[in-house]
Amino acid sequence: MTDWIEARLAAFAERTAGHEAGKAYTYGQLLEGVRTLRDQLSSLPEPRILAVQTGSVIEGLIALLSMAPTTHTAVPIPDSLPEPLRQMMREVSHCDAILRTSGPTWTLENTTRNSTPKPELYQSLKGSGLVLFSSGTTGQPKAMLHELRALLDRYQTVQPRDDRTLLLLLFDHIGGLDTAFRSIFAGAFLAIPDQRTPNAIGQAIQTHAITVLPASPTFLNLLLLAGVQETYDCSSLRIIAYGAEAMPEPLLHRLIHAFPSVEFQQKFGTSETGSIRIKSAGNDSLEFRIQDSAIEWKIVDGELWLRSPSRILGYLNSPNDSLEAEGWYRTGDLVQETRPGTLRILGRTNTVINVGGQKVLPAEVEAALASLPEIEACEVYGVEDPIVGQALACRLVTQSEATAREWKKRIRQHCRGRLEPWKIPSLVQVVKELSLTHRMKRKDTSPGANDSRKAAR
Repeated sequence: MTDWIEARLAAFAERTAGHEAGKAYTYGQLLEGVRTLRDQLSSLPEPRILAVQTGSVIEGLIALLSMAPTTHTAVPIPDSLPEPLRQMMREVSHCDAILRTSGPTWTLENTTRNSTPKPELYQSLKGSGLVLFSSGTTGQPKAMLHELRALLDRYQTVQPRDDRTLLLLLFDHIGGLDTAFRSIFAGAFLAIPDQRTPNAIGQAIQTHAITVLPASPTFLNLLLLAGVQETYDCSSLRIIAYGAEAMPEPLLHRLIHAFPSVEFQQKFGTSETGSIRIKSAGNDSLEFRIQDSAIEWKIVDGELWLRSPSRILGYLNSPNDSLEAEGWYRTGDLVQETRPGTLRILGRTNTVINVGGQKVLPAEVEAALASLPEIEACEVYGVEDPIVGQALACRLVTQSEATAREWKKRIRQHCRGRLEPWKIPSLVQVVKELSLTHRMKRKDTSPGANDSRKAAR
């Protein structure tokens, strides 16, 4: 184990590190768990690729920290994932064994040998490795190989804090790991909710007097729709941090109105580089500046490129097209530099819709639709069209009794003068809800993804 990590945990030994499934963990218990598992793993021939499979986020974090000084590679796989997905993750990463836990006891189970050779990318590891998978919202999940210690060392400068943070994402996602590590290495308190539903989150905020809530815009909108701020005592909240997807400006304003004493902070990062420290231009602004001494950035043809010491070594199951020479990573984020050094994210390169040769960014259209009264949530996507190649479609969540045909008329009237004609959806669907992935983001918006809908062309 690296000295600074062990020293950090030891310094906070008497503090409560977190709470999960009715159990409180002290930092001393975290340190003991890390040392115990590290000693258990020392008998294994190195290097091994180990699937860390557990239902406990805190135990999963203990496993990752225990591997930091080894040459093993960790593949975090929460028990809550469907077994076919877990099997795919084990196979793609070529796991040698599964590290399971039930309570404080870890067991090692050898896996069926993958007949294909391990990717040569593993040979480029200098120490311990970490395999993370993308959400797969636009295709097969990508398996990314990190240098685990390079990722952890970025948290060495985290200063002690007394925050009480609620963790929505699990330990298989860069956002969840970032939230957890920033809390743990600061000696703060981390609460893991029993369920990831609006009411469960509201109850956890009230029970644990949560001060920091990191969440996706989609999930924050669900909190508003459920009236969490009215049902539960959320007066302890000081910061709501949002990221992982674009924040519609109308939604941000509704959130500020619902939580007037809360500071809203935009977060930014990628699975390929880790989290990036940024500063929002204001509480109600979607503009930000990158303020991270370890990060370099530039804009190439409207796309944000990053250079980070914690960039992945590469993908195990996908071409490395986005990994440029000299350490640059093409993020796929389309950005605008509104003034020198100040950025605003416009959308993703892989979600641009081509309508008769005109490029449309779904986020821009969604922001216009979200300003319509009675629209609680919406998503915009493209569908095949024999004349213009792609046509614009949208799904709406609303309590209104209006039909899809009536909504289509309202949308046309509302968007005239706000959007160019080709940016106004020609297909409107009214749905009960927008589905979330296990990463708390909206699922792929391909046609036919929701069976309970009314539609109008």
